Amino acid sequence: MSAASRRGPAGGQAPAAAGDEPEPLVFEPSKDILALSRKGGLSGLLQTAIATMFTYMIVVLPLAYVLLVVYVRWLRLPLLAYGAFCFLDPAAESGVGRRVQWARRMWPWRYVNAYFPVRLVLEERLDPSRNYVFGVSPHGIMCFSGQVVTGSQQSGLDEALEGLTVHPIILHLALRVPFFHEYALALGALSSSRESIRQCLAHEGGGEIVAVVVGGAKESLYTNRGSRRLVLGQRKGFVREAIMAGAPLVPTFIFGENDLFKQLEHPLLRKAQLWLQSKMMFAVPLFYGRFGLVPNRTPLTTIIGRPIAIEKDPKPSPETISRVHAQYLSELRRLYARFKPIYDPAGDDLVII
Repeated sequence: MSAASRRGPAGGQAPAAAGDEPEPLVFEPSKDILALSRKGGLSGLLQTAIATMFTYMIVVLPLAYVLLVVYVRWLRLPLLAYGAFCFLDPAAESGVGRRVQWARRMWPWRYVNAYFPVRLVLEERLDPSRNYVFGVSPHGIMCFSGQVVTGSQQSGLDEALEGLTVHPIILHLALRVPFFHEYALALGALSSSRESIRQCLAHEGGGEIVAVVVGGAKESLYTNRGSRRLVLGQRKGFVREAIMAGAPLVPTFIFGENDLFKQLEHPLLRKAQLWLQSKMMFAVPLFYGRFGLVPNRTPLTTIIGRPIAIEKDPKPSPETISRVHAQYLSELRRLYARFKPIYDPAGDDLVII
């Protein structure tokens, strides 16, 4: 097993059940990951370097592609052909993707898991004969924790969601970027297009999870250490897709994502960022961590809530979507209130805008 399936946080005891709520399943880091996490010296430096590199994969991989095209002439034509392939590759829109298990077992993931480390909490077991929609919050600066949890087999995800495959949903254009394209697909990612999501949720026999980081680029501008502000008030597309497919909706919150970096804030800067976000469809947060751009060494705890039963409706009305959306927000608030005292006692109260 990649993670010890012990009930309760590192220390032994499980979180106390609130009212009639059953005790959750807690998947702690394995003993060797915890031992590695405590090491300093060269091992500590290696953890820092690898975790930093993985944090910036969306930047590092495209940059490597551009540099190779510019400076390695004999590779130029093959790389340009590969870039065209990434743009046309049907796997991103297939609803199945191209998940690669060996990529999820690579040795660097061990150091990434040790740097933070990673814990997963499951309120109740999910039925592998169903398809699900996960609404994931917060987005954070780089939406990094989603890479760690879904990418590494050592995160405990495969054990917690046995029989289910998680597909992180990534912006269509980002998923077409050379090199990052292969990396994201290897982790199981799919395009954010409606067609891709609907094909995945229509999979017969179940076992598929569409994981949507709901707050998107706009929410990244509200990311800061201690801040728990989520842009969810008008984000209803993922709810519509769940209703159309009859797929249970699962609130998911990741403690620690917003604490990886600290963001520079100023009213004039924020005004400029919002303007750019409205024009370019992505945000440009200015942030820093340890030694500049190194992410803070913060535990990442993913809480997967209990599923909200959804009645299938191929053509849901706005009223139906709003009602289910309100139910989702209520469950997310309950989930946060239940686990905040355990995993985030110093964090701010949850604010949904």
